[in-house]
Amino acid sequence: MKKAANYGMAVLVFAITMVLMNGSAILLSLGTSIFGMFIGGYNGADMTYNFLMDNLNLYSCMIYVITGTVFLLWYYFVFIEPAGLNKFVNAQTGKLSPVCFIWLVPLAFAVQHAISLLIGAIAMIAPSAMESYTELVDSSGLTEYSPVWVIATLILPPLVEEMIFRGLILQYLRKAGACFIVANLLQSVLFGIFHMNLVQGVYAAFLGFLLGYLAWRYQSLIVPMAMHALFNFFGTAVIEFENAFLPDFLLGLIILASVPLTAIVLVMMHFGIGEKKKGKQER
Repeated sequence: MKKAANYGMAVLVFAITMVLMNGSAILLSLGTSIFGMFIGGYNGADMTYNFLMDNLNLYSCMIYVITGTVFLLWYYFVFIEPAGLNKFVNAQTGKLSPVCFIWLVPLAFAVQHAISLLIGAIAMIAPSAMESYTELVDSSGLTEYSPVWVIATLILPPLVEEMIFRGLILQYLRKAGACFIVANLLQSVLFGIFHMNLVQGVYAAFLGFLLGYLAWRYQSLIVPMAMHALFNFFGTAVIEFENAFLPDFLLGLIILASVPLTAIVLVMMHFGIGEKKKGKQER
């Protein structure tokens, strides 16, 4: 019965996430339009709504703040408060070292470029899905660089999504009795579904599995949060820089080298190369 309850809680977290993310987006759009109508009639409604659509990074920030607040409280009362803040912090940082964060830089770089191969395969198999994904990226504000972009792309999504998927959902699945590989696979599939489009959903599922591994390897959400932020950075600013300034043959070499580089860095991290040994990982 307890196992079923924990599986149910994992599903509930995912369902509430989808409701909050999509529901808050709708409510914010309606709210700004109603506010605009109140201060300026129909012209005011159009003005405030257009302002929101012209500032999608701000829009994204508000959605993540609403969703993140709910799950921060949930995570606190389920996992932090019962253990005590000091014990929780010690558990989250006990297996960390500067070296693990150094490894994250080439790992995020390599994974981001390796995913280009996956996206290319999807483009050949399902060109219409790729076209929809391209239109989504172009209209999402992902390349509208500003301080708000930093918050909307590099800070809030890693914090909120890791807390939900590698925090609450993965932990509930583990508490339900699922072995790590099964629990990690399930949360990564849900992470892919969360993105609500085929191309992003497929590569997000692969990324989610890797982020789940990092959460297990270091018994902490800090490392997957950092990896997630780096992945988003390399996938936006760095990729745009490369496309603008690097020749195609060099980009091709980087992409081809990214697969073995990903494997090498993961081996280094798994065996703690350069880190102090702090005991075997719990399996």
